[in-house]
Amino acid sequence: MKVFKFLTVFALILVFTVKSFAGIQAGMIIFKVVDENKKPIEGVKITITMKKRKSFHKELVTNKKGVARVTLNIATYIVKFEKEGYVTYETLTKPIISDKKVENIKLMSLKAAAMQEESKLSPEERAAIAFNQAVEFLKKKDDKGAYPLLKKAVELNPNLAYAWFHLGRIDLINNKLDDAERELLKAIDLNGTMGHAYVLLADVYKKKGDEENYKKYHKKAEEMGAIDPAEYYNKAVEYINAGNDKEAKGYLEKTLQVDPKYADAYYQLGLLYLRLGDMNKCVEMLKKYLELAPNGKYAGDCQGLIQGLTAGQ
Repeated sequence: MKVFKFLTVFALILVFTVKSFAGIQAGMIIFKVVDENKKPIEGVKITITMKKRKSFHKELVTNKKGVARVTLNIATYIVKFEKEGYVTYETLTKPIISDKKVENIKLMSLKAAAMQEESKLSPEERAAIAFNQAVEFLKKKDDKGAYPLLKKAVELNPNLAYAWFHLGRIDLINNKLDDAERELLKAIDLNGTMGHAYVLLADVYKKKGDEENYKKYHKKAEEMGAIDPAEYYNKAVEYINAGNDKEAKGYLEKTLQVDPKYADAYYQLGLLYLRLGDMNKCVEMLKKYLELAPNGKYAGDCQGLIQGLTAGQ
């Protein structure tokens, strides 16, 4: 009978002790946080939440050595590690009764994580990423920022016509004529419909003094309708100033073929028809100018000429 009573009392004490473990302090946990290069990370926010009792919430911050310490009761905890520029990491931990526990945590920087993910991609996929990044710089007219990304794109995938085109365009601007020639020829070889590539290649040969190739690629650009209408217009003005209305008329008409809304070309045609004595055509061209540019720099001249030419009608 005494033995039975002793065992009963011992069992009650054991149950009480086990139930009480959840409320006693278990010991210290030391978090040591480093980056992918094993360098300590200062300022990492550590959020600790008890798994079964979410109301328990504790926050720590790592010191210069990447270390943070905390003493916790016996339980399982969810621990989250966060810092700007790093991939957030989450893990479970449980203290050791009356002892220290060291948790070694590695946080990967976003840059390293991106490189790791990129390494899993095919060269073509990585080339597409580099080119799309370059496009963002090109949208901001930042050729300097785009250039190395374009280089990377064609190294990974030599079949990116538009990457070659922009490399050629940038090298032409910087007077790297041999590089520009090679890159633009590559762009045209990959995509023969890129009219503006022919325009730029013609410019390369013009700067090089290669008249034969200049005419060849300029003619091709013309056939594709890729010439800037301003080029035709400026050429027409040169002929007008030289007193050659016949050549000027051809270039003004070319201007309007490329851009039917090029208002100044209608004005110059109006004056040209006036010199030729074709008053009806003159009025027609001047009215077209006013239709396109009612507040343009030649609007007053057009209104005066039209009024004078139609006064007796």
